[in-house]
Amino acid sequence: MNAKSPASMSRQDLYERLRTSSREEVTLAEMQRLGFWPANAAGRPDVEELIRREAELSSALRELGSELRAVEDPAVALRAMRKERMAKAKARRETRQRRARERFERASAWHQRHASEILYLGEGVSAGLNDTHSDGDRLARAALPPLNDARELAQAMGLTLQELRFLAFDRRVSRISHYRRFAMPKKTGGERIISAPMPRLKRSQYWVLDNVLARAPVHPAAHGFLAGRSIVSNAAPHAGRAVVVNVDLKDFFPSIDMRRVAGVFGQLGYSKQVATTLALLCTESATEEVSVDGETFHVAYGPRVLPQGAPTSPALTNILCRRLDARLQGAAAKLGFAYTRYADDLTFSGTGESRKLAGKLLWRVRQIVIDEGFTPHPDKQHVMRDSQRQSVTGIVVNEKPTIDRPTLRRFRATLFQVEKDGPDGKAWNGNTNVLAALEGYAQFVRMVDPAKGGPLLQRVRAARERWSTPAGTPAATHSTGDFRALSAQGKAPWPGFWQAGPAPAPVVEKTQVQVTLAKKAVQQEQKERVAALADAQPDTMLEAPPQALLPWRALLPQFVTAFLLALTYRTPLPLAGMLLLARKSRRDGRLGWGRFLGVMVAVVVLHGLLRRWN
Repeated sequence: MNAKSPASMSRQDLYERLRTSSREEVTLAEMQRLGFWPANAAGRPDVEELIRREAELSSALRELGSELRAVEDPAVALRAMRKERMAKAKARRETRQRRARERFERASAWHQRHASEILYLGEGVSAGLNDTHSDGDRLARAALPPLNDARELAQAMGLTLQELRFLAFDRRVSRISHYRRFAMPKKTGGERIISAPMPRLKRSQYWVLDNVLARAPVHPAAHGFLAGRSIVSNAAPHAGRAVVVNVDLKDFFPSIDMRRVAGVFGQLGYSKQVATTLALLCTESATEEVSVDGETFHVAYGPRVLPQGAPTSPALTNILCRRLDARLQGAAAKLGFAYTRYADDLTFSGTGESRKLAGKLLWRVRQIVIDEGFTPHPDKQHVMRDSQRQSVTGIVVNEKPTIDRPTLRRFRATLFQVEKDGPDGKAWNGNTNVLAALEGYAQFVRMVDPAKGGPLLQRVRAARERWSTPAGTPAATHSTGDFRALSAQGKAPWPGFWQAGPAPAPVVEKTQVQVTLAKKAVQQEQKERVAALADAQPDTMLEAPPQALLPWRALLPQFVTAFLLALTYRTPLPLAGMLLLARKSRRDGRLGWGRFLGVMVAVVVLHGLLRRWN
């Protein structure tokens, strides 16, 4: 036995031992400890069991006795019940406070993390957001901004992290859209859907374009949307060639999905978090407007792809097509052809010896294009010999880069009509904003042939000054150049440019006592405010406006009813009662039909009683 000796126990410990057990059980334990009773006596186990059982029953009997005494005394029972209820209420209150404190701590931790990190950007696009390690050496070699996570990206853009999350979040159903979509007619027929980004998203795309994409290397064969290159530089290598081959890529921008765009940023050296965020800023899903209960929703369908209209889309295609350009240039060089690309227009040209190899070139080009994830347009493949007009991106290149003569004559005729009669009812290439369209084409002519384009541009601008909208029409408040320059610097394009702010911090849930005290404080504040107003205007008496008297004609139905009752019962009592009611009704400003009916019933009863007494 491991029981302590009574000599080593204090008086309190000994009393506690006797209370929880019994004297017989303690005696038996001491006898076993001192050796007077065998601890494992096989002969007489019933005595020990009886003693233990007696101790258990005695303890249970004492508990029942205490409960019985409490029940027999109502005051003690009520005190015990009240004490028990108070203990339970206190425990519940402490539990609520503890849970509220735990919820507040969890919410505070999440709020702090949410304010400093981007953990989720939508279903199916958030994989890899935990990777925040960028390749600093690769970024430094390309002179790209060293960004490891979305927080550093937001700081570089001059945005809050909440604004960056709002712009990049992939919402399948939303009440807002970051793009304004409209259709533009194609020269070959049909319509082209343009997705123009809204200013808040366009600001971030300009930053990506000027600080990241513009610094990335591209293939020399690419000429579209690059500084120092144009459609003229794209057409110049093909001037005076024996054969010119044009191949167009079908659905060029929609064929590049978000995965490929994120791969471009990843190859530049950025972490998966930064690459995914940038890819979401530069792509969009096709959406359909759905109206439900008078509210418009934008429902996205299909994958996220490059939008035709975003400033970042052409630069991304130039970077993504580096391997395509290298393979096409290599295949063309083996067959003796020169190669250039302007966006989705692939152009090849060769000397006289290459005439017979055009079919072989087209076959190889088709295989390479398909292998790189693009689709050749079956209706836009042209092989042009030197015996026919050879055109590259709208420029005739038979001998040297020149403008198409029929188009130039048509342009001059339209310009003459505008100079003579004004722009009303006229259009250029389907564009009803004829002055802007003519100026754009005149600049194109000047770029190809300055000798012809310069005078034409002067005539267009003179016509625009003559026939432009009156000066009272408000002009654009912010220029595109300033917008792009400030956006690229990470600055707000104009004062007061709004962006999403931080989410409100969580607060501790108030207890019932705190809620009651807050209500009392509000009520006390209202009372003090009323008292202050009363003290500020002590001489002002708030009087009800005088009430207008009820006109006599409004009481006519009641007078008629009283008159009929007087005729029926042959007594003037109804008329007398009506006169009294009329005076009161005019003073109160209301008819009081309930009161009238009550008085008439009383008058009839009174008349009956009077007749019986008589």
